[in-house]
Order: sequence, then structure tokens, then C-alpha cells
Amino acid sequence: MIAINPREVCASVLEEIQTDGSYSNIALRKALKANGAMPQRDKAFVTENVNGTLRNIIYIDYVINSFSRTKTEKMKPWVLAVFRSAVYQIIFMNVPESAAINEAVKLVKLRGLGGLAGFSNAVLRKISAQYSNIVLPQTKAELISVKYSHPLWLVKMWISYYGEDFTEELCRANSQKPPVTVCLNTLKTDMEGLKRSLKSDGAVFEDSGFLKNSLSITRVSDISYLEAFKNGYFHVQDESSSLAVGILSPEEGETILDACASPGGKTVLAAEMMNNRGSITARDIFDHRLELIEENARRLGISIIRTENRDAAEFYTEDTEKYDRVLLDAPCSGFGLLRKKADIRLTKNGNDIDSLIKLQRQMLSVVGKYVKKGGILVYSTCTVSKKENEGNIKWFTENFPFETEDISGLLPDNMSAPNADEGYIQLFTNIHHTDGFFIARLRRKEK
Repeated sequence: MIAINPREVCASVLEEIQTDGSYSNIALRKALKANGAMPQRDKAFVTENVNGTLRNIIYIDYVINSFSRTKTEKMKPWVLAVFRSAVYQIIFMNVPESAAINEAVKLVKLRGLGGLAGFSNAVLRKISAQYSNIVLPQTKAELISVKYSHPLWLVKMWISYYGEDFTEELCRANSQKPPVTVCLNTLKTDMEGLKRSLKSDGAVFEDSGFLKNSLSITRVSDISYLEAFKNGYFHVQDESSSLAVGILSPEEGETILDACASPGGKTVLAAEMMNNRGSITARDIFDHRLELIEENARRLGISIIRTENRDAAEFYTEDTEKYDRVLLDAPCSGFGLLRKKADIRLTKNGNDIDSLIKLQRQMLSVVGKYVKKGGILVYSTCTVSKKENEGNIKWFTENFPFETEDISGLLPDNMSAPNADEGYIQLFTNIHHTDGFFIARLRRKEK
């Protein structure tokens, strides 16, 4: 059997993300599955190298461009992918520099680019010897952008919102490796039972910062192999997403709509909070995503979820005033997920926001009609963008019969929430140590 070279897998994934625009989590998952014979330590290496490279990609490209006459935008895609992977190994990983460089040169030759072997060797050796002396940009916005690998336009937007110091703290936090946070399934066990099962499988975990039903798990390469996962004792969910369901506060026997449900974590948590009594409709526009929700519900022992292929932006007359509570976790720019979906640094730009706002407002105007008079609508996004968040809520309450509702009593006591009495919370990675997330609770007026 031919041994699989983990560095080649890394470069292949990075090249696919760069040239094809593939989502990093999908490309990485596909590569690990295709190379399933790799030892576990090599799978961990690939995961860390790909995700870490993407989290630091703007800085890595800045380093490469500081030492290479051929700039990154002019490099062949394969060579650039190999360079990025190797530079991450040199600067951020505990890898012997000679090994990172020698293996990178071999990979360049592998694609018939032997003529670039000398160039590759020279540039990478120069980086290895001198990167600690690199001169970073002097203006604050450019410095933050390069040092923490955030697009300059996004840094400038956040500075206009929150100031330079806060923006730097936020970008620094976004550049850290995130934990895997899981949510207890109260229908099958309690927290002590979950912890016992995790311990028996050798998982390392700790209580999360805010929610009593959440744990952060570390040192597990694939949680699907844990007995606790197979037994349906938990599902993967960041505390920010769990909090959105807590603010929705569904009750037993109610009729709930999750209008943009995929991947379904909020849907199943709502069912658990309802003790699997009532009715939840989960919608998405892709059948394969709905199948994942159904699969997850079966694993967790949940029977009250019904999936439907329906677009949240389209109005269905039969749903008028049908639901006690509606959750709209709207499509958004995703800038709260930069720790986990680092490829957002490559794929998003400021022009996306205006088109997203139009879609978000269309969805709000539609799903608001589905809420019973006196019922609750929760609007959430996984982004840090005032136009998509506070701006949309202001627009919606000015044009539709809804008013924001104080959420202070629905939040953990130790959670910073200066706007809770105004009906919303913006979660920040640097403050809350969660995904960046926005949640607003609105009640439909009786008249």
C-alpha cells in the first residue's frame, strides 16, 4: 500500500478552496474521507494545517510576499497552496523547519513543476530564517488586517462601529482555534450521565462559560465515534446558537416554526426544551439538509419535528397566524464564524451585505405573518454587522406590528448584554468566547 502524504492532502485541500471556491469544512471532510487510511495523527495534522492556514491566510500571504519576487497573486495555484501550508508549519506548528521546507519542495516537483524547486527552496528558507524580523504595516487598520488575517474592509467597518482597540481584540479572538461545543440531550440523559460516557471514551471536556447544558470537548478528532454521540446524548452546538433557542423559550404543546432550520441544531434543542411534546416544522430549500435534520432527530430520539422543503422568502397563505413562535435564523454574511469557517476571509466582500439585507428583510416580512397575535418571533444571525442586525430590527418594528421584548430574564446572569432591555444581544467572540451572534426577540402586537 502506498503511504498517504498528509502534506499533499493539505495542499490539495487548500488549492481546491482557492481555485474552486469550495467551503473549507466540506473540502476538508471530503479529503479526510477519501484518505481514510491515514493514521489518526496524520488526520489531526491535516485538520490543524488546513484550518490554521486559513485562519492566518492574510498574514501568511503577507509573509510570502515580503520574501518572494513572484507575488502570491501571480503564483501557480499548486505552488501557492504548498507555500501557504509550509509557512503555517514553519511559523505556527511544532514542525522542524527543514522538514517543512524539504517536503514542500518535493510537493512542487510532484506536479511536474521541478523548474520551480530551486525558487521554492530559496524563498521558504529565507522565510524560515527571517520571518521574525518582518515589518508589519504602520496604520492601525492595516496592521490589524494583516496581523490577525481579517479583510481590510471588514476591519475598517468594525472600527467605525466599535473603535480600534475593540476591533483588534475581536480580530485576535477570531484568529484562535475554537473549541467543539456540544449541547446535552435532556430527553436521553443528564449532564452527569453525559460526562460519564465521555470520560469512558477518553474525551477531555470542561463546562462551557454560560449554559448549564453545554460542554466544550477537546482532544477528539471525530466526535461521531464517541458512544455518547451514537447514543444520542448530545448534538454539536455553540452556546450562541443554544442561547437563540433559550430566547425563543418554546413551551410544551406549542406549534413552532424554524424557518431556516439547517443544520438543525436549534430545531432539536427546541424539541428537547419542549420535552418532545408539541409540533415543530423545520424548513430548508435543500432536501439533503432536511435529511440531515431528520437523521439527527432520530439519533436524539425526537419525534415532533416535521421537515418541509419551503423557502422562507416565499409567502404561504395557509401558514398565516399559524405558529405560537417562529425562529428565523437568517442567511447572513457569517462574520461571527471566522474561527470556524476561516474561508470566509477569502469569499466574502462588502458588496454581499446589501444583497443579504434585502433577502433578510423579505424573510422577516414573510415569516412575521405566520406568528399568531401575541406570539413570539426570534430573529438571529451568525454575524457582526449592524446593518444586518440592529438595522433590520429597527426597520421591521417600524413597518410591521411587532415590538421588541426585554430579554434580561432569559439570559445567564454572568452574560454581558447591555442591550437586553431593548430586546436584543450581540455576542462577540472576544467578550463572550462564543461565535459572533445576534439574537432579537419580538412579540406580535395583539391589534
